[in-house]
Amino acid sequence: MRRLALFLFTLVVGVMQISTPVFALPPRQPKIFVKAEPDFAVALATAFNRNRVPAIVVLHEKDADYVLKSAPVASVRESGASILARCLLVMCVGIEGWSSVSVRLIRVNGASVVWAYRARRGIGGPVGIQSLSDAVAKHLKNDFLERE
Repeated sequence: MRRLALFLFTLVVGVMQISTPVFALPPRQPKIFVKAEPDFAVALATAFNRNRVPAIVVLHEKDADYVLKSAPVASVRESGASILARCLLVMCVGIEGWSSVSVRLIRVNGASVVWAYRARRGIGGPVGIQSLSDAVAKHLKNDFLERE
């Protein structure tokens, strides 16, 4: 009986010394509304999921803590003569063209820009949109959300 009482006392004292609760709630994830071209908005939501960005993409702006506004995605395809000249004289890197986009994250409450980023990738077309969305998601996660 004394051993059981000693064991229970040790268990209670040990539990009381734990600094974090056993059933702690996960940290609150910010809600982000993506305001962009439809293809780029879907690519961004996919990139958020794939890169494990600690945020929730919401469908209505009124539910959001932040709005991620995007400029139109600019894509340039290289012409056949330009590709040939580039490969002969310089190098063949980026011969498919390039895509670029600028985004800014706006806090809804204060209406202030809290983060901005511009991405340019040496790939045009749909592959460029995916590459741009991955870059935006990674930098948003590393530069803003994990430092907040």
